[in-house]
Amino acid sequence: MSHLNCNSIRRSQLSTTALLLSILISTVSPLQAQVGGGTDVNTSKLANYQNECAIAKNPTNKLQLFASCNNALGGLFATRSTNGGITWTYPDADKTIADGDANQGALACCDPTLAWDNFGNLFVTYLGNANTIVTLLSTDGGLTFNNLASFGPASVDQPTVAAAAGQVWIVWNQSNQMVARGAAVTGLGVANVGAFGTLLTIPNTTGCSFGDLAISPGGAVVQTCETPTGGQGPATIRVNTKADGLGPNPFSAGVAATTTNVGGFDFIPAQNTRSVDSEAGLAYDALAASGGNPASPHFGRLYLVYTEEPVNENNDTDIMVRFSDNDGLNWSNPPIRVNDDATTRSQFLPRIASNALSGNIAVCWHDARNSAANTAMQEFCSIATPSGATPTFFANAQIGDAASTGTGSNPPAAGQLDIQFGDYSGLAYFQGLAHPIWADVSNSTGDNPDGTTRWDAYTDRVTGGPAANEGDPHITTVDGTHYDFQSAGEFVVLRDRGGMEIQTRQTAVSTASVITNPYTGLTTCVSLNTAVAARVGEHRVTFQPDLSGVPNPDGLQLRIDGQLKQLGPGGIQLGASARIVPSSGSGIQIDFPDDSTMIVTPGWWSSQSKWYLNVNVFQTSALEGIMGARMPGSWLPSLADGTSLGPKPAALAQRYTDLYQKFADSWRVTKSNSLFDYASGTSTDTFTIASWPPQNPPCTLPDAIPVKPLSLAIAKRACRAITSKARKEDCIFDVRVTGEVGFAKTYLMSHRLEAGATQVVINDTPDPSKPGETVLLTATVRPMNKQGIPSGTIEYMLDGKRGGDAGKLDARGQATWRIPKMQPGKHQITVNFRPDRGSPYLPSSSQVEMHTVTGDR
Repeated sequence: MSHLNCNSIRRSQLSTTALLLSILISTVSPLQAQVGGGTDVNTSKLANYQNECAIAKNPTNKLQLFASCNNALGGLFATRSTNGGITWTYPDADKTIADGDANQGALACCDPTLAWDNFGNLFVTYLGNANTIVTLLSTDGGLTFNNLASFGPASVDQPTVAAAAGQVWIVWNQSNQMVARGAAVTGLGVANVGAFGTLLTIPNTTGCSFGDLAISPGGAVVQTCETPTGGQGPATIRVNTKADGLGPNPFSAGVAATTTNVGGFDFIPAQNTRSVDSEAGLAYDALAASGGNPASPHFGRLYLVYTEEPVNENNDTDIMVRFSDNDGLNWSNPPIRVNDDATTRSQFLPRIASNALSGNIAVCWHDARNSAANTAMQEFCSIATPSGATPTFFANAQIGDAASTGTGSNPPAAGQLDIQFGDYSGLAYFQGLAHPIWADVSNSTGDNPDGTTRWDAYTDRVTGGPAANEGDPHITTVDGTHYDFQSAGEFVVLRDRGGMEIQTRQTAVSTASVITNPYTGLTTCVSLNTAVAARVGEHRVTFQPDLSGVPNPDGLQLRIDGQLKQLGPGGIQLGASARIVPSSGSGIQIDFPDDSTMIVTPGWWSSQSKWYLNVNVFQTSALEGIMGARMPGSWLPSLADGTSLGPKPAALAQRYTDLYQKFADSWRVTKSNSLFDYASGTSTDTFTIASWPPQNPPCTLPDAIPVKPLSLAIAKRACRAITSKARKEDCIFDVRVTGEVGFAKTYLMSHRLEAGATQVVINDTPDPSKPGETVLLTATVRPMNKQGIPSGTIEYMLDGKRGGDAGKLDARGQATWRIPKMQPGKHQITVNFRPDRGSPYLPSSSQVEMHTVTGDR
């Protein structure tokens, strides 16, 4: 067994105050991408080249990731994360799976490929220097490895490993033809992996390579490859299927899924010495793998991504996706173009992955759209929801922080191959976060102070777009569309097929004046969010006024599964990956199992004896609902059945019908799907006014005196401290029409939080430790807005007691302590950050880190 030293690092939590800032998006403009990256991380930082990287995420523990890349000076670079990709540690002192490690059965060479199954087995496959295919197995997230299998000697190229449905398969090119071997997997560990079957030759794959492998939820095994493997095209992408998995039948004769003008060695300006291939990749909609619904319309759909060049040798390469609903026998036509640029520049080295929790599809790639010379790339990503007949890829998001030149170092440094970005990149996608990894020479993280040109392995955390439902209410969807929705009743505002769902209750308000929304063009009345409900894992959570209906200015009621709860400072855990904690202004924050976070901020309207709520969501994989994403060409988010309303009608009357009848009724909560709690004799129908808002004023309700508006000057003065344009406009609307200046206070609170939120990450090593062994604790404070390095002090708490004097953050935003002589057992460690006086940054606290001290010395 190869022991790889690592640290124990856990995901931190944000301070409940600071979390507000990262999700409020009133400043988002229409058509902004619904995905976004965080801060790029240089995972390698070695004084040589790392490229051709793979990355995998543990489906049994969403905080664990493992990545491996080619290392120019020998061995395979390897790194692992235990906090969801925020920080990374290395398996041994030189950050490599060492070349010549006798415990691995063969010499490490190159072309790593990774797979993590639902038992928690991490499979690492690569080419050995002795012409072998080597597969290692880890059961502890890449901390230690066992040699599982070695095949060969043989001629080999770019192997792929895949694990799902109780199987592990490896496919590679041998003697100019694709071959495969598979084994049954029944549990965690080497003892639960059966013997690999005999070598299977895959028909009609002579001269085929540079491919991928996928296993369907039903157990079918599908491989793809490109032929020919040389030249600048055209080429054919072939697909072969073994429908019975580990059964006795062979791979099928295969089909030509598509042709492409990108050949096996197609030279483009951004990769002018190494070239690119079409880099075909596969991913299944395997929703059931994480407990999803096999009856979902596209459960088991297979996706194929590849690079196309519409006109041969014009370097205008694009990223294309096709799909198959019968395990690769037939493919959709025409293909779906993923990159949305209007340039004639290059996109290349795509990777595709499926979020097993929601069924969404992520694609990331290298993109030169912003390079006038077509020579510098940035990493881009997009996400698609499988709703409707075809997947809908939304606006592309730039993930890589800086442009990375692809011209290479000519000649390369001694002992290093000048293969630039390499043949492929990596992507993992699970529970709301996608994690691309790519070769990059941009030095965007400043880790190469000597200015040398070298390819390092960069990664990022790609999250779903933030969404907002604020004020009267103003909606900002996950793809950045900003519109007003003043209907009355209960509505699904966000959901995905993995079970995550948020509903809001909108209550009509009688007003003397009306408002006009610039996006819809409609002049309508006012309603307010007055209650919210959510499905959080296996639990149902509500935050709503007293069920008796008697107004209570003391606060809203929190219920979990119908039971009234008191929310203390420490919050309430809803399983290992979900929780409810207090937020500012008597609000709540809910962290969902899929990494979505919702913050509900209430305000009390004393003259009307009403609570009103701002609902903000970030880092979500949900793309459906009132706050969901639009299909291309649609003016509103999709309907509940996945269909589109199409372009914005010219006639205002038709816009009203679309928005307040078709759209509203599509997402209106029913008695069968409501998540709210109700008093006896009431239901969702009690809160529904189907005719609200009326198409034309007046905006009055029976037995309700219309609220008196305020002047524009007063409203502007109340909202003057808010500098973001869209939020200020929303604030002025709300204050002016309702006459309630309290709206300005909630907007201002959100505005002030926006620039200062911080996050604390704990790194404690070694973990577990031995009695008497000193533990090194490192706390890193990061701004959520990606700007600057916070300054201030840090203190840590050990088992609820102050563990030492407060330490000052250094220039990297870090503070460290040495904790000696911890007693055997489990200990709780937390860290608190306090910013310097006058700092724009806000305080925050880490999540509890459980540290184990063993009983043995």
